[in-house]
Amino acid sequence: MKKNYKLLYGALSLILLFAFSCKKSDTEGIGAPTITRVRTVAKNDTVNNVVRRITLDSSITQTKTTIIGFDSTVTSGGLGNQYAIIGTNLLTTRTVSFNGVNVYFNPGLLTDHSIIITIPSLTSTAAQVPFGPSQTNKLIVVTKYGTVNFDFPITQPPPIITSFAPQVANPGAIITLTGQVFNGVTGVRFDKIPATIVGTPTATQIQVQVPQGVSSNLIYVTTPGGTAVSATNFGFKYVVFTESLATGWGGQGSGGYDGYNSTRAYNDQTHAEAGTYDIACVFTNQYGALQLGYGGATAIKVSTLGLTAIKFSAYAGAGYSAGQKVQVVINGAYGNAVQVTLTPGAYTDFIIPLSSLGSPGSITEIVLQNYGVTPPCTLYVDNLGFI
Repeated sequence: MKKNYKLLYGALSLILLFAFSCKKSDTEGIGAPTITRVRTVAKNDTVNNVVRRITLDSSITQTKTTIIGFDSTVTSGGLGNQYAIIGTNLLTTRTVSFNGVNVYFNPGLLTDHSIIITIPSLTSTAAQVPFGPSQTNKLIVVTKYGTVNFDFPITQPPPIITSFAPQVANPGAIITLTGQVFNGVTGVRFDKIPATIVGTPTATQIQVQVPQGVSSNLIYVTTPGGTAVSATNFGFKYVVFTESLATGWGGQGSGGYDGYNSTRAYNDQTHAEAGTYDIACVFTNQYGALQLGYGGATAIKVSTLGLTAIKFSAYAGAGYSAGQKVQVVINGAYGNAVQVTLTPGAYTDFIIPLSSLGSPGSITEIVLQNYGVTPPCTLYVDNLGFI
């Protein structure tokens, strides 16, 4: 029988090729690991025909086109970013850590020359990597054959302001800013007006004294990581009540009118949120209201003043229980009333867009009406106006 030597030789060639390939892969990752640099993972090419790398160590490319070089090496990292660790003998990597905290790496993307990792973001459920000058600033890779340390600081992310309270206060009063990454705060300002920091700030809270000259201002917090700005203004663009009713409002000798089915005191001192005085309104009817009509000589034009929302603080006093409400009405547009839920025994700050209240072109009346709560019940109101 005639033997097929071509087929035999082909099979032997494949066996030898496989053996050599296995032998090469068996030698990868053996030896102490090294790190030469850390680089970003992605690059958006701006020149056609650029070579795209198959592995991040740049040793394998898809074409023979001339490589257009770029330097993506970084000397520090940020939370929430992805990086490639470049070095040698990395194939048997077991752990990767920054400042003592292990981070995840994808074993499927691991090569002998690169590890792809993502440093968890602030919102990640993974363990947070610490940052700042007090840290070791060490990237540590542990493999089957050794450990390598590499200098790689983690930069502080920008701060985040999530809220501030109270939303209105007189100059000299203390307000509390709440947020994230306030570490090492260097300054707080109301637009361009600097504020004095009171006490010892934490990573999540800062207390500041309201400076003179503040009316309706954004709040800025500056740290080594950057500057954050509040989502809403502190204060008002137009004030109706802080320590007293503004001229033209409420019929208290300055124009306007008030009522109905209630008793009202505009110089009450029982539950002032800021300053000395608040408005105390006792509803004597299920539909009673704190009604404030405007009778001033100058129209309050929404577009001229740039008003976008009504802003006020309300305290549910005697007669109220959890979950009960009042409704807010502008210019008698009861069809566009908005109900807000009160907190018994405490102030709640409310901001309601004018677009939800009928989109008035001017402001002539404000009503806070009892929403079916059995009278008598007492509502305290402070810091009322428009932003």
